[in-house]
Amino acid sequence: MRFSCFWGAAGLIALAASVPTTKRATGKPVFAHYMIGEIYDEHTRQDIVDAKALGLDAFALNFDQFASWSEDTVDRLFSNADELGFGLFFSFDHAAGHLTDPSQYTEYLKKYTTRTSYFEYDGRPLVSTFGGENINNDQWISFKSSVGSILLIPGFYQNPPASSIFTNTPALDGVFNWNSWPDSSAGRVTVPTVSDTAYQSAASSASKLFMMGMSPIQFKHLSTSQNWYRRGEQNLEYRFAQVLSLQPDMLQLQTWNDAGESHYMGNLWEEPMTSSPIHGYTDGYDHKGYWNILKSFIEAWKRGDMSTANMVPTNDKAVQGAFWHHTLLVGASCGVGGLDKSLDVTNNVEDAVSGVVLVEKGRSGLMAVVNVGGNELGKMTLVEGFNRFKFTGLTTGKVQLEVWDGSNMIGGGYAPIEVANAGTICNYNFQVVGFPG
Repeated sequence: MRFSCFWGAAGLIALAASVPTTKRATGKPVFAHYMIGEIYDEHTRQDIVDAKALGLDAFALNFDQFASWSEDTVDRLFSNADELGFGLFFSFDHAAGHLTDPSQYTEYLKKYTTRTSYFEYDGRPLVSTFGGENINNDQWISFKSSVGSILLIPGFYQNPPASSIFTNTPALDGVFNWNSWPDSSAGRVTVPTVSDTAYQSAASSASKLFMMGMSPIQFKHLSTSQNWYRRGEQNLEYRFAQVLSLQPDMLQLQTWNDAGESHYMGNLWEEPMTSSPIHGYTDGYDHKGYWNILKSFIEAWKRGDMSTANMVPTNDKAVQGAFWHHTLLVGASCGVGGLDKSLDVTNNVEDAVSGVVLVEKGRSGLMAVVNVGGNELGKMTLVEGFNRFKFTGLTTGKVQLEVWDGSNMIGGGYAPIEVANAGTICNYNFQVVGFPG
């Protein structure tokens, strides 16, 4: 059996026992972008187990170069995915400089598209990219002719998107919009949907597919040329409603494990980051707290919900949620003698605590309170279902969120790292705290 997102009725009944529970006959799957590094077998396996538990259908494998470490990791992933009943497909990275033409990975791709776990949509293996806007239509035609029947949905980050994308490259079967954050020049704004609707409209007009992205933040702090921030405030908590309203054909979380850009939502393992300066802004910054809200969102997406109204706890408790914030204030002194904070930080970061609280149906009268350093930062009355918040005025100290039912505290979370006004490293990654209630 190939790992497919399309099943006829008879096949669905006959194969019900063996079809992974993450597959849906409605054909609107959800993926997570997965960076290929040197990752041990037991860790690739754990990633798959955790992704399945969240409700993901597949990993989009970001493959940017041929090397023993990258090919070994891919083999480990496919072996575990074959066994565990999880989907994988390639997202060939054209931005890293190693891959410049699809012909470079034609034969390599063909080795995997027949694997049990290779993800298919409507019976065709899905193939994506990061970048590749410069590849012309003839190159894509040649590529598709060589690899056989595939569904080609490249991931583009050109902004603004070209409305003529499918006129100029009709060989494409769809497009994935990589831009899930405001541009760094936009200032302190809510994540926009302008490029999403432009791509979606172009795809719809050409009878093509549109894949939308969703990401919590983008922060990189490695060198003077790799030092930027794309806004996380007013992003993920708004993106849930945007995705459900726009109803793209597919959805991709950015990312499962990209530590370098801080938008990881899954496990981070030591082996791909050995001796890397990335440790300076990711050690102690676990982002798995997002799982407390992602699972409910994925369930809403798979039900076909058009809003967040029915996002409720998945833990059989009254409340569940997550909150996030920076651990350095915007005006903090940092990077003395090293790498300074970027202007992106100064122009886009806010001293704020943001988050989502999910409340079980039929529950009312609850209050969420956020404290910093023992002082109240903000509070809000909660409604059943989905509640998002942002409290500005963050100061130094530890952050905590408590949910109260009258005089009884029924849930909450406590951030382990204190907010500071000075730091050796200009670290504007998010501290993410999940609370299961």
